[in-house]
Amino acid sequence: MASSQGQWKSRDEWKKQKELEEARKAGTALPETDEEGREINPHIPQYIAQAPWYLGNDRPSLKHQRVFKVTTYDNTWYQRGAVKGPPPKKFRAGACENCGAMTHDKKGCTERPRKLGAKFTNKDLRPDEIIQEISLDFDGKRDRWNGYDPTNHVSVIEKFEKVDQERKQKKTAALNSFMTEPDPSHQRFPHEADNKDKKDGKKLVDDSDEEDSEVDDENKEFKEREGYNNAPVTKIDPRTRTTIRNLRIREDTAKYLRNLDPNSAFYDPKTRSMRENPNPANIPLEEVIFIIFSNTPNDNE
Repeated sequence: MASSQGQWKSRDEWKKQKELEEARKAGTALPETDEEGREINPHIPQYIAQAPWYLGNDRPSLKHQRVFKVTTYDNTWYQRGAVKGPPPKKFRAGACENCGAMTHDKKGCTERPRKLGAKFTNKDLRPDEIIQEISLDFDGKRDRWNGYDPTNHVSVIEKFEKVDQERKQKKTAALNSFMTEPDPSHQRFPHEADNKDKKDGKKLVDDSDEEDSEVDDENKEFKEREGYNNAPVTKIDPRTRTTIRNLRIREDTAKYLRNLDPNSAFYDPKTRSMRENPNPANIPLEEVIFIIFSNTPNDNE
């Protein structure tokens, strides 16, 4: 353990120490105690229980493995610009040749170098500074915020608040002018430049009649292009420009069942269409269409 560090022992002593350690691990001997009276676990490895040589422990202890108590250092800082008293009236021997202060020499003077120093002009002599001796520990010397006054940050906060308030006011004024001033060049809404009503400054009103007329014109053009002949087997979708085949009503008899003669009108099962009348001698095609649409009973159906 730590007590045997740096001590010369004979072979018998080493043997007795080894037997004692084995007895402590087996529980037949009392474990060691540190300087505070706490027992030391005998199963702790030697590299953990053995204290460094520079600590100088004379007895077994695990104090070097515990966290040291944090000591608060003196957080006082140097008084910036503090002077001892009023400036002298005459240059003193041993003072700074540049400014006339006794606390530093010409080499360590922080003022602007004068063309003629205070030693020769005897004018504008500076007072002696207060030299403070502050003892700081390891952390205190490396504390970058040591000596900082948090009240100095209030001016920074006020500056950003003023900038933010001014930005909000400008934004509000810009929005008001954007929505109230005339816009003949359509810079606000460029997509409305082609609209005649918007150019005239009139409000566009939705008219359902105009929309219906546009849809009717589209249907008419599509009918003329597709050769639409008012047949019930198709319907028009002007938005998609596609022809959709209608299924017959389940209660109606299929046209291909009206005449079972294989030489009658041709029925295309893929498109479900029969262009010719299956019974041209009995019922004209126009009457068949009328019966399907009116859903009225008929003897010839």
